[in-house]
Amino acid sequence: MDPRLYRYAKSGDICFLKQLLNDNPSLLYQLTPRKNTALHIAVQFGDSNVVAEIYSRCRSLLTQQNLDGDTPLHVAARVGCFSILNDLVREILSMSQEDFRNANDVMFETLRMGNWGENTVLHEAVRNGHIKLVQFLLTIDPKLASIKNDAGESPLYLAAKGGMFEILNQILKSTASSAHGWSDGRTALHAAVVEKHFDIMEALLRFKQQLIKETDHQGRTPLFYAASLGQHRTVKRLLELDTSIAYVLDKEGHSPIHVAASKGHTSVIREIIQHCPDLAEICDLCGQNALHMAIIGGRAHVVRYILETPELECLINQPDVIGNTPLHLATIERKTWIMYYLMWDGRVH
Repeated sequence: MDPRLYRYAKSGDICFLKQLLNDNPSLLYQLTPRKNTALHIAVQFGDSNVVAEIYSRCRSLLTQQNLDGDTPLHVAARVGCFSILNDLVREILSMSQEDFRNANDVMFETLRMGNWGENTVLHEAVRNGHIKLVQFLLTIDPKLASIKNDAGESPLYLAAKGGMFEILNQILKSTASSAHGWSDGRTALHAAVVEKHFDIMEALLRFKQQLIKETDHQGRTPLFYAASLGQHRTVKRLLELDTSIAYVLDKEGHSPIHVAASKGHTSVIREIIQHCPDLAEICDLCGQNALHMAIIGGRAHVVRYILETPELECLINQPDVIGNTPLHLATIERKTWIMYYLMWDGRVH
């Protein structure tokens, strides 16, 4: 790209830009090494006068993609310049009215255009936390909320993962059909739990409580992740809404109480047992219970907790599918202190 064009587009020097383009209009077709046009550059640095001057001379630049697949709209959404995005959208609408197709169809097609990662302008606005742009885009085209990128991420998922409470609420209010998944099968609720955004989790549960039962591709519910991460408060809240999720096994046959025992989260085990006292009996595909898992994980404090909890006494001598009791397993795994705890307990055979 001609260095003068790049410099004027970046600096916003409208007078010199006009003079340069009057002398040589073909300069507007030049590209940077990343295939950015002068319009991409002007939008990135936020001078609305320069932006208007460029697209008025070459309207085809409005939808031209750079090497990353970004149109000027993507750039405007990323940097968060509302006035420029608004001007670009209006100009595209004006341009589309000259098309033989329906003007709104052309507009929606442009707004829904994905870059090479299949991110739309709404993905970019959400990812960068620009709530005013999110509101504007959803007002124009609510269906943007249902489009996923090539990672399977919806705008709602990005908002939940990033802890963007206001943006998430805006998406939920704008469209009840907003997509909420990710390519691994995780929902926005999974993301909120994993990232420990309790307020986001509450907002999602108020609007889409059915998410509480959805599993990812590993068969894991949001409760499973909360148990794995030791999020006692989250576990309590989820179980208050639905205790059935505590009995859901993942594809490896593990339940939330198994993973809590394996990770050493006694407070989570206590909460699960308070809500589902019979869950102590649940075993994985190998016939192993929570005590077996605590031993394999070397969680001596969990073993002590189980031995001291009357509701969990049934686990003490329970064999797995090949006949190993917890004491057998502690011996095989060479967990010395755990072996002592078990042998000192008179109930252990």
